Amino acid sequence: MPLTAEDIQRAFTALDAELASRALKAELVVVGGAALVLLFGARASTKDVDAYFVRPTASLLREAASAVAESLDLPVDWLNDGAKAYLVGVTTGKTLYESGSLTVKAASVPQLLAMKLAAWRDAIDRADAGLLLAQMQGSAADVWTAVKSFVPPHSIDKASYAFEDLWDLVHGHS
Repeated sequence: MPLTAEDIQRAFTALDAELASRALKAELVVVGGAALVLLFGARASTKDVDAYFVRPTASLLREAASAVAESLDLPVDWLNDGAKAYLVGVTTGKTLYESGSLTVKAASVPQLLAMKLAAWRDAIDRADAGLLLAQMQGSAADVWTAVKSFVPPHSIDKASYAFEDLWDLVHGHS
């Protein structure tokens, strides 16, 4: 079931209420497609919300997210921390949602771009990466320097080649 920006915001509101009922405060950093849907309206929807769970513990957040899934008829993994294995550090950018018990921020644009370049799986990743690259200023070397530190070491070659191709596509030859 695809999640639109409106669906995600509704789920965050329900998650805020669920956390409040449990006397918990949560902070998330959203990555992947959900960040692009919420930040830029880059596409109509995403399949889930990939996030880094800053606080409270992942198990407490999963329990609250599961209750929201049940009440809003969402997939059980609508909110998950599966992308944490692809994060090299965690940065924050724009606040996407903030209420009494829940703060949700997007990862920084360089980190989002690094993750898309490291994944580089399909046309959606390429389109997302192009949009993110267009948000960044500087030469190819400057932008790669800002992005490279967020690429997992095992993906650096793939991401580097993907970056070169993307730079040429967006800006012409460097």
